[in-house]
Amino acid sequence: MQTNSSGGARAARTLLGCGVASGPIFLLIFVIQVLIHPEFQFTHSEPSQLSIGSLGWIQIANFVIGGLLVIAGGLGMRGVLRSSKGGSWGPFLLEIFGIGQVGVGVFVADPVGSASMTLRGTMHLIFGGLSFGCLMVACFVFARTFTSLGQKPWAIFSALTGLLFLAGFFSAANASQGARSIQFFLNLIFVLAWVWISLISRQLLGIVSAWETTQSLN
Repeated sequence: MQTNSSGGARAARTLLGCGVASGPIFLLIFVIQVLIHPEFQFTHSEPSQLSIGSLGWIQIANFVIGGLLVIAGGLGMRGVLRSSKGGSWGPFLLEIFGIGQVGVGVFVADPVGSASMTLRGTMHLIFGGLSFGCLMVACFVFARTFTSLGQKPWAIFSALTGLLFLAGFFSAANASQGARSIQFFLNLIFVLAWVWISLISRQLLGIVSAWETTQSLN
């Protein structure tokens, strides 16, 4: 923990708390969306399709709020990991993921089966690809960071999450016209992304708590 004051620790705690909250909040709203959209099938529907229609604003807001919470969490991680290996790149990549999620919300996806792709739909794909590409790399960066901190289980968890993302990218690239057949796997990875972000935020929050305890004893 690299900070010069208890105020810095409190700021890091607050920002990391946003990262912890990002997953549960996003996934809760996502589940509610799935329940109120009977046409949405987790096994083959894309989450972005929830942004379309009269109730689409709910998922749009979910993407934006979730992205902003991740950005805040990334800022909190910077203070905790400033002197650690990958301590700058990991949080930076998560912040890019957060920005990408905001973009995914702002630029709504085109409906499935559209005759042509709109500029809005193109921007949606760009932001989506950028955000999850950065998140995949972030997993491997954090694997290195947790290794340097002596937290091997978290390093393994991060590396395995990154490998699943990589498998998802290759599967989507090779599926071509049959992409819907692997959508269930991609949706599971989508859920895992938010779980991973919340869990590593919670783990780093523990470092802040340990630092505050040490300071209180001095």
